[in-house]
Amino acid sequence: MRLVLSGVLFALLATRSVLAQVNPLFAPFDCRKHTESFDVIAPSPFAVEISDFEDSVRFMDDVAEIEEVGDNWKEWAYVENFAFGKDRGAMTMITDLNALHPYFRDQISTLIRNCKAKGIEIAVVETYRTHAKQHEYKTMGKGYTNSGAGKSKHQYGLAVDVVPIIKGVPVWNNTSLWRKVGMQGERLGLRWGGRWRRPYDPGHFEWTGGVATGSLHAGIFPEVPDALKRYPCLDDDLELLKKSWAAWETEQSSLTRK
Repeated sequence: MRLVLSGVLFALLATRSVLAQVNPLFAPFDCRKHTESFDVIAPSPFAVEISDFEDSVRFMDDVAEIEEVGDNWKEWAYVENFAFGKDRGAMTMITDLNALHPYFRDQISTLIRNCKAKGIEIAVVETYRTHAKQHEYKTMGKGYTNSGAGKSKHQYGLAVDVVPIIKGVPVWNNTSLWRKVGMQGERLGLRWGGRWRRPYDPGHFEWTGGVATGSLHAGIFPEVPDALKRYPCLDDDLELLKKSWAAWETEQSSLTRK
């Protein structure tokens, strides 16, 4: 009986998550609408200790200006470990598409819609990832990531992890299904982790527009097609995003020192 109830609960949560991801919010980005967000899963305490984390985290220059962001970053949707049936570490995973670069966010929204049109339900597992969370994955072994803190596209809002959902259950090991999802992402110009060998990461999509990680770290973001028309306030939007990212960085990195 407990297994049945757990399955029903997961199905309801997954359905709500997918519906949120295809919200009309993801029409071409409306400048300065920063307060809209998805349904939020209530916060719960973090619990992790990483003794050697101090040297691996580099904070953004505008951390001191976090208060200007308000509490919008706290409204981002997130989930805890095993929410999608896999061990992904003790730290919270941000699942909110609002945490992504505006152009990439809209591409992922399109990916979700296109997959749905093909009869494939997609759930977002993780969007923006803090340096602390990236370091946690690094300590969990190469089966999780080869990239240390600051070296993943997740740290720049340009990567996302997803998983197909069948009858309310995340499906991680269906190669044929992953190929269908990967094909949809590649048609949008996204880089698909299903092409990688070590680690093979079919749930991962990213976009950098040809900009290297070092340039991203220096604050150089890729050029967006037709940016003036589609994203007239892109620079301001990215500045606000960076401050929200910095707020999450402070929140999660502080937990590693407890």
